[in-house]
Amino acid sequence: MSAINLLARNCTLFTATKALDEDAYRESLQRFVEFRIGPFVASGGSGEANSLSRDEVRRVYQIGVAVCRGKVPVYANMPEVRTAQEAIDYSRLAIEARVDIVNLYGPASLHGYRPTDGELIAYFDEVLTAIKHRVTLAPNPIQGYSIKARLIADLCNRYPHVESVTLNGLDGDAYFIDLKDALKRDVGMNVPLAGSLHTLGLGATGLSVNQCNFIPKTCRQYVDCYERGDLAAANRIYADLHRFTRFVEQWRGARWQKMALKVFKLPGGEGGLRKPYLMPSDAEVERFTTGLLALGLEEIDDLAQAAGLGQMRTRGQGR
Repeated sequence: MSAINLLARNCTLFTATKALDEDAYRESLQRFVEFRIGPFVASGGSGEANSLSRDEVRRVYQIGVAVCRGKVPVYANMPEVRTAQEAIDYSRLAIEARVDIVNLYGPASLHGYRPTDGELIAYFDEVLTAIKHRVTLAPNPIQGYSIKARLIADLCNRYPHVESVTLNGLDGDAYFIDLKDALKRDVGMNVPLAGSLHTLGLGATGLSVNQCNFIPKTCRQYVDCYERGDLAAANRIYADLHRFTRFVEQWRGARWQKMALKVFKLPGGEGGLRKPYLMPSDAEVERFTTGLLALGLEEIDDLAQAAGLGQMRTRGQGR
């Protein structure tokens, strides 16, 4: 069995004054290196890229490369874009910073815009013709619409520098199977946690899970158990990760991740979120923390002990 790439859209970290916290960001990326996780830097969700200036996006790319390149693959994400030219411009920033792979979404669904198939083809043709760099395509419905599997397959077949497709947000097996059936060459397929026990068996080459921002050891154990064929252990960890995900999704996106970093005193936790996000109330943070501790995950218990949360840990286990 070939090695499975473990990937995550990592958080961008800020100081208490909401400046980019370069030192904490380096520390967080080093955790990714330690657990062999490839970061998607400057992501629109976990990375709050839509709150970053162009210069900050460039700097995030540069730091990601400085810490990770040659150890784990560095994927460049970007803020939502409206046009192919914007995607090209951000891609060139990433390429100049020497990232390994550029992640490409379709154009943002602004003011209710839903691109037709013809508009999507024209958009990706323009971008993929302009940049000759390793690319992963992301038909993520978080953009506000779905991109047909056959359209993505056609782009993969026509552009050899498209080396993978990242399928976050597309649960279930149908899209994966339709895409794989339509491909005429080997293309990597990065899948989300949900359904991964099936899709890894069907030939997925990567697992993209934002849970790595908080519990990278558990995510790494899941992949390692699967790769060595210990499916009983992999199933147990999958169930743990599923319970964890169901709980934290009450605070979608960067909210739960920044709460976790703060409560468990991990790098960048004190800086919190940038507007338009706001940190949840103290009562919500306490409910979040108690709920996490009640899950009984070994890595969370270890993090709680390291952060001095002994009293709260006891309360959480008692529920």
